[in-house]
Amino acid sequence: MGTMDLLINDVENHFGISDAKAGSLLSSLLGLIQQQKGGLSGFLDRFRSVGLSDMVSGWLTGATASPISPESVQSALGSQTVSSIASRTGLSLSMVTAALGYMVPRLVRGLTPGGTIPTRLPADAMSYLSNTPEIVTGGARDAVRSVERKGLPRWLWPLLALVAILLAVLLWPRGASFNIEDQIRTASAKASAALAALKPGFSAADLTSALNLEIINFSTGSAQIPDSSILFLNKAADVIKTAPSTMSLEIGGHTDNVGDPAANLALSQQRADAVRNYLISRGVPSDQLVAKGYGDTKPVASNDTDEGRFQNRRIEFTAR
Repeated sequence: MGTMDLLINDVENHFGISDAKAGSLLSSLLGLIQQQKGGLSGFLDRFRSVGLSDMVSGWLTGATASPISPESVQSALGSQTVSSIASRTGLSLSMVTAALGYMVPRLVRGLTPGGTIPTRLPADAMSYLSNTPEIVTGGARDAVRSVERKGLPRWLWPLLALVAILLAVLLWPRGASFNIEDQIRTASAKASAALAALKPGFSAADLTSALNLEIINFSTGSAQIPDSSILFLNKAADVIKTAPSTMSLEIGGHTDNVGDPAANLALSQQRADAVRNYLISRGVPSDQLVAKGYGDTKPVASNDTDEGRFQNRRIEFTAR
Protein backbone atom coordinates (compact mmCIF):
# COMPACT_ATOMS: atom_id res chain seq x y z
CA MET A 1 0.00 0.00 0.00
CA GLY A 2 1.45 3.36 -1.06
CA THR A 3 1.95 6.50 1.01
CA MET A 4 -1.17 8.16 -0.39
CA ASP A 5 -3.33 5.08 0.28
CA LEU A 6 -2.05 4.94 3.85
CA LEU A 7 -2.93 8.60 4.35
CA ILE A 8 -6.47 8.04 3.04
CA ASN A 9 -6.94 5.09 5.39
CA ASP A 10 -5.58 7.14 8.30
CA VAL A 11 -8.02 10.00 7.64
CA GLU A 12 -10.91 7.60 7.07
CA ASN A 13 -10.31 5.92 10.45
CA HIS A 14 -9.52 9.11 12.37
CA PHE A 15 -12.57 11.09 11.26
CA GLY A 16 -15.03 8.30 10.48
CA ILE A 17 -15.57 9.41 6.89
CA SER A 18 -15.75 7.23 3.80
CA ASP A 19 -12.80 6.24 1.65
CA ALA A 20 -14.32 8.25 -1.21
CA LYS A 21 -14.51 11.47 0.82
CA ALA A 22 -11.02 11.01 2.27
CA GLY A 23 -9.74 10.45 -1.27
CA SER A 24 -11.54 13.56 -2.48
CA LEU A 25 -9.90 15.63 0.28
CA LEU A 26 -6.49 14.29 -0.71
CA SER A 27 -7.16 15.00 -4.38
CA SER A 28 -8.18 18.56 -3.50
CA LEU A 29 -4.97 19.15 -1.53
CA LEU A 30 -2.81 17.73 -4.30
CA GLY A 31 -4.67 19.90 -6.80
CA LEU A 32 -3.86 23.00 -4.74
CA ILE A 33 -0.19 22.03 -4.66
CA GLN A 34 -0.15 21.34 -8.40
CA GLN A 35 -1.75 24.71 -9.20
CA GLN A 36 0.36 26.69 -6.72
CA LYS A 37 3.14 28.80 -8.18
CA GLY A 38 6.30 27.09 -7.01
CA GLY A 39 4.48 23.79 -6.43
CA LEU A 40 4.95 22.28 -2.99
CA SER A 41 7.44 24.98 -1.97
CA GLY A 42 4.90 27.70 -2.78
CA PHE A 43 2.20 25.72 -0.97
CA LEU A 44 4.34 25.58 2.18
CA ASP A 45 4.95 29.32 1.94
CA ARG A 46 1.23 29.84 2.47
CA PHE A 47 1.53 28.27 5.92
CA ARG A 48 4.72 30.12 6.69
CA SER A 49 2.93 33.38 5.86
CA VAL A 50 0.37 32.78 8.65
CA GLY A 51 3.02 32.23 11.33
CA LEU A 52 3.58 28.48 11.01
CA SER A 53 7.24 28.55 9.90
CA ASP A 54 8.40 26.44 12.87
CA MET A 55 5.64 23.93 12.25
CA VAL A 56 6.56 23.66 8.55
CA SER A 57 10.19 23.06 9.52
CA GLY A 58 8.99 20.29 11.83
CA TRP A 59 7.12 18.60 8.97
CA LEU A 60 10.21 18.66 6.77
CA THR A 61 12.51 17.27 9.47
CA GLY A 62 9.97 14.71 10.64
CA ALA A 63 9.98 16.23 14.12
CA THR A 64 6.22 16.79 14.24
CA ALA A 65 2.97 16.07 12.51
CA SER A 66 0.73 17.94 14.93
CA PRO A 67 -2.59 19.00 13.36
CA ILE A 68 -3.04 22.59 12.21
CA SER A 69 -5.83 24.56 13.86
CA PRO A 70 -8.96 25.14 11.74
CA GLU A 71 -8.36 28.88 11.90
CA SER A 72 -4.84 28.49 10.47
CA VAL A 73 -6.13 26.22 7.72
CA GLN A 74 -8.64 28.87 6.69
CA SER A 75 -6.02 31.62 6.85
CA ALA A 76 -3.44 29.72 4.81
CA LEU A 77 -5.69 28.24 2.15
CA GLY A 78 -8.37 30.92 2.08
CA SER A 79 -11.99 30.65 3.20
CA GLN A 80 -13.29 30.45 -0.35
CA THR A 81 -10.96 27.56 -1.18
CA VAL A 82 -11.93 25.63 1.95
CA SER A 83 -15.64 26.25 1.30
CA SER A 84 -15.21 24.99 -2.27
CA ILE A 85 -13.59 21.79 -0.99
CA ALA A 86 -16.44 21.33 1.51
CA SER A 87 -18.98 21.75 -1.29
CA ARG A 88 -17.20 19.29 -3.54
CA THR A 89 -16.73 16.62 -0.88
CA GLY A 90 -20.15 17.01 0.72
CA LEU A 91 -18.55 17.42 4.16
CA SER A 92 -19.29 20.16 6.66
CA LEU A 93 -16.94 23.15 6.79
CA SER A 94 -15.87 22.24 10.32
CA MET A 95 -15.09 18.66 9.28
CA VAL A 96 -13.10 19.84 6.24
CA THR A 97 -10.98 22.31 8.22
CA ALA A 98 -10.26 19.67 10.87
CA ALA A 99 -9.45 16.97 8.29
CA LEU A 100 -7.22 19.26 6.20
CA GLY A 101 -5.41 20.39 9.35
CA TYR A 102 -4.73 16.73 10.10
CA MET A 103 -3.79 15.79 6.53
CA VAL A 104 -1.43 18.59 5.50
CA PRO A 105 1.45 17.75 7.92
CA ARG A 106 1.24 14.05 7.04
CA LEU A 107 1.00 14.72 3.33
CA VAL A 108 4.01 17.06 3.42
CA ARG A 109 6.05 14.45 5.29
CA GLY A 110 5.08 11.85 2.70
CA LEU A 111 6.06 14.14 -0.17
CA THR A 112 9.41 15.24 1.31
CA PRO A 113 11.47 12.18 2.23
CA GLY A 114 14.63 13.31 3.95
CA GLY A 115 13.28 16.87 4.08
CA THR A 116 13.87 17.46 0.37
CA ILE A 117 11.09 19.44 -1.32
CA PRO A 118 10.45 18.00 -4.81
CA THR A 119 9.95 20.31 -7.78
CA ARG A 120 7.00 18.22 -8.94
CA LEU A 121 4.60 15.74 -7.41
CA PRO A 122 5.69 12.09 -7.51
CA ALA A 123 3.79 9.58 -9.65
CA ASP A 124 2.05 8.09 -6.60
CA ALA A 125 0.56 11.48 -5.77
CA MET A 126 -0.20 12.40 -9.39
CA SER A 127 -2.37 9.31 -9.71
CA TYR A 128 -4.82 10.91 -7.27
CA LEU A 129 -5.34 14.03 -9.34
CA SER A 130 -8.69 13.81 -11.06
CA ASN A 131 -11.44 16.14 -12.19
CA THR A 132 -13.97 14.06 -10.29
CA PRO A 133 -12.29 12.69 -7.13
CA GLU A 134 -15.54 12.30 -5.24
CA ILE A 135 -16.91 9.70 -7.63
CA VAL A 136 -13.79 7.95 -8.89
CA THR A 137 -13.48 5.38 -6.14
CA GLY A 138 -12.70 1.72 -5.64
CA GLY A 139 -12.03 -0.22 -8.81
CA ALA A 140 -12.79 2.77 -11.02
CA ARG A 141 -10.16 4.88 -9.20
CA ASP A 142 -7.64 2.07 -9.58
CA ALA A 143 -8.40 1.97 -13.29
CA VAL A 144 -7.65 5.69 -13.59
CA ARG A 145 -4.33 5.23 -11.80
CA SER A 146 -3.41 2.30 -14.04
CA VAL A 147 -4.24 4.26 -17.19
CA GLU A 148 -2.21 7.26 -16.06
CA ARG A 149 0.82 5.21 -15.09
CA LYS A 150 0.85 3.57 -18.52
CA GLY A 151 0.86 6.99 -20.14
CA LEU A 152 -2.44 6.72 -22.01
CA PRO A 153 -3.93 10.00 -23.30
CA ARG A 154 -5.63 12.33 -20.84
CA TRP A 155 -8.67 12.53 -23.11
CA LEU A 156 -9.60 9.08 -21.77
CA TRP A 157 -10.10 10.47 -18.27
CA PRO A 158 -13.57 11.99 -18.89
CA LEU A 159 -14.66 8.66 -20.38
CA LEU A 160 -13.42 6.80 -17.32
CA ALA A 161 -15.16 9.32 -15.07
CA LEU A 162 -18.42 8.71 -16.98
CA VAL A 163 -17.99 4.97 -16.49
CA ALA A 164 -17.43 5.58 -12.77
CA ILE A 165 -20.66 7.61 -12.56
CA LEU A 166 -22.62 4.86 -14.29
CA LEU A 167 -21.13 2.25 -11.95
CA ALA A 168 -21.99 4.39 -8.93
CA VAL A 169 -25.60 4.72 -10.10
CA LEU A 170 -25.93 1.01 -10.84
CA LEU A 171 -24.30 -0.13 -7.59
CA TRP A 172 -25.83 2.49 -5.28
CA PRO A 173 -27.72 0.67 -2.50
CA ARG A 174 -31.48 0.88 -2.84
CA GLY A 175 -33.79 1.71 0.01
CA ALA A 176 -31.06 3.27 2.17
CA SER A 177 -33.04 6.39 2.98
CA PHE A 178 -31.58 6.94 6.46
CA ASN A 179 -27.87 7.58 6.73
CA ILE A 180 -26.42 8.56 10.12
CA GLU A 181 -23.30 10.15 8.65
CA ASP A 182 -25.39 12.38 6.37
CA GLN A 183 -27.65 13.33 9.28
CA ILE A 184 -24.69 14.34 11.46
CA ARG A 185 -22.94 16.25 8.68
CA THR A 186 -26.07 18.20 7.75
CA ALA A 187 -26.88 18.95 11.40
CA SER A 188 -23.36 20.19 12.10
CA ALA A 189 -23.44 22.57 9.15
CA LYS A 190 -26.81 23.98 10.22
CA ALA A 191 -25.77 24.33 13.86
CA SER A 192 -22.50 26.09 13.03
CA ALA A 193 -24.31 28.48 10.71
CA ALA A 194 -26.97 29.20 13.34
CA LEU A 195 -24.34 29.97 16.00
CA ALA A 196 -22.49 32.27 13.63
CA ALA A 197 -25.74 34.08 12.82
CA LEU A 198 -26.52 34.95 16.47
CA LYS A 199 -26.48 38.70 16.99
CA PRO A 200 -25.28 40.48 20.16
CA GLY A 201 -28.02 40.46 22.79
CA PHE A 202 -29.36 37.06 21.68
CA SER A 203 -31.93 35.43 23.92
CA ALA A 204 -31.66 32.07 25.69
CA ALA A 205 -34.21 30.69 23.23
CA ASP A 206 -32.07 31.83 20.28
CA LEU A 207 -29.02 30.18 21.80
CA THR A 208 -30.64 26.84 22.65
CA SER A 209 -32.30 26.66 19.23
CA ALA A 210 -28.88 26.94 17.59
CA LEU A 211 -27.20 24.51 20.00
CA ASN A 212 -29.90 21.89 19.55
CA LEU A 213 -29.32 21.72 15.80
CA GLU A 214 -26.06 19.85 16.47
CA ILE A 215 -26.09 16.05 16.81
CA ILE A 216 -23.52 14.80 19.32
CA ASN A 217 -23.40 11.16 18.28
CA PHE A 218 -21.80 9.25 21.16
CA SER A 219 -20.55 5.74 20.43
CA THR A 220 -22.65 2.92 21.88
CA GLY A 221 -22.16 2.65 25.63
CA SER A 222 -19.65 5.52 25.66
CA ALA A 223 -19.62 8.97 27.25
CA GLN A 224 -16.56 10.07 25.24
CA ILE A 225 -17.37 13.17 23.17
CA PRO A 226 -16.86 12.24 19.49
CA ASP A 227 -14.14 14.09 17.59
CA SER A 228 -16.73 15.25 15.05
CA SER A 229 -18.38 17.45 17.71
CA ILE A 230 -15.26 19.06 19.20
CA LEU A 231 -15.11 21.99 16.77
CA PHE A 232 -18.79 22.73 17.30
CA LEU A 233 -18.47 22.63 21.09
CA ASN A 234 -15.50 24.99 20.85
CA LYS A 235 -17.68 27.45 18.92
CA ALA A 236 -20.56 26.88 21.34
CA ALA A 237 -18.32 27.70 24.30
CA ASP A 238 -17.16 30.92 22.66
CA VAL A 239 -20.77 32.00 22.09
CA ILE A 240 -22.00 31.01 25.55
CA LYS A 241 -19.20 33.08 27.12
CA THR A 242 -20.67 36.17 25.46
CA ALA A 243 -24.09 35.58 27.03
CA PRO A 244 -25.18 37.51 30.14
CA SER A 245 -23.97 35.91 33.38
CA THR A 246 -27.61 35.49 34.40
CA MET A 247 -28.28 33.14 31.47
CA SER A 248 -28.19 29.52 32.61
CA LEU A 249 -28.46 26.34 30.53
CA GLU A 250 -29.38 22.76 31.31
CA ILE A 251 -27.56 20.08 29.33
CA GLY A 252 -29.92 17.12 29.12
CA GLY A 253 -28.71 13.62 28.24
CA HIS A 254 -31.19 11.27 26.55
CA THR A 255 -31.07 7.68 25.28
CA ASP A 256 -33.29 5.32 23.32
CA ASN A 257 -35.08 2.46 25.09
CA VAL A 258 -32.61 -0.28 24.14
CA GLY A 259 -31.04 -1.92 27.19
CA ASP A 260 -31.58 -1.61 30.93
CA PRO A 261 -33.41 1.62 31.92
CA ALA A 262 -31.20 2.16 34.97
CA ALA A 263 -28.04 1.76 32.88
CA ASN A 264 -29.45 4.13 30.27
CA LEU A 265 -30.18 6.71 32.95
CA ALA A 266 -26.62 6.50 34.29
CA LEU A 267 -25.14 6.70 30.78
CA SER A 268 -27.26 9.72 29.88
CA GLN A 269 -26.00 11.51 33.02
CA GLN A 270 -22.39 10.68 32.13
CA ARG A 271 -22.84 12.07 28.63
CA ALA A 272 -24.47 15.27 29.89
CA ASP A 273 -21.62 15.63 32.41
CA ALA A 274 -19.06 15.11 29.65
CA VAL A 275 -20.49 17.96 27.56
CA ARG A 276 -20.77 20.25 30.60
CA ASN A 277 -17.19 19.52 31.68
CA TYR A 278 -15.87 20.15 28.18
CA LEU A 279 -17.62 23.51 27.91
CA ILE A 280 -16.27 24.48 31.35
CA SER A 281 -12.77 23.49 30.21
CA ARG A 282 -13.21 25.98 27.35
CA GLY A 283 -13.94 28.81 29.77
CA VAL A 284 -17.72 28.71 30.26
CA PRO A 285 -18.54 29.58 33.91
CA SER A 286 -19.59 26.42 35.75
CA ASP A 287 -22.53 28.15 37.43
CA GLN A 288 -24.15 28.74 34.03
CA LEU A 289 -24.36 25.02 33.19
CA VAL A 290 -26.27 22.16 34.81
CA ALA A 291 -26.11 18.57 33.54
CA LYS A 292 -29.01 16.16 33.97
CA GLY A 293 -29.55 12.66 32.60
CA TYR A 294 -33.05 11.55 31.63
CA GLY A 295 -32.33 8.10 30.20
CA ASP A 296 -35.13 6.96 27.90
CA THR A 297 -37.92 8.82 29.70
CA LYS A 298 -38.33 11.69 27.22
CA PRO A 299 -38.34 10.30 23.67
CA VAL A 300 -38.93 12.70 20.78
CA ALA A 301 -39.58 9.93 18.24
CA SER A 302 -40.68 6.30 18.09
CA ASN A 303 -38.16 3.75 19.33
CA ASP A 304 -39.50 1.25 16.78
CA THR A 305 -37.17 2.40 13.97
CA ASP A 306 -33.43 3.04 13.62
CA GLU A 307 -34.12 6.67 12.74
CA GLY A 308 -36.38 7.16 15.75
CA ARG A 309 -33.88 5.64 18.15
CA PHE A 310 -31.15 7.81 16.63
CA GLN A 311 -33.24 10.94 17.26
CA ASN A 312 -33.88 9.87 20.86
CA ARG A 313 -30.14 9.44 21.59
CA ARG A 314 -29.36 13.11 22.01
CA ILE A 315 -27.96 15.98 24.05
CA GLU A 316 -30.58 18.69 24.47
CA PHE A 317 -29.96 22.22 25.73
CA THR A 318 -32.72 24.10 27.57
CA ALA A 319 -32.81 27.49 29.27
CA ARG A 320 -33.19 27.49 33.06
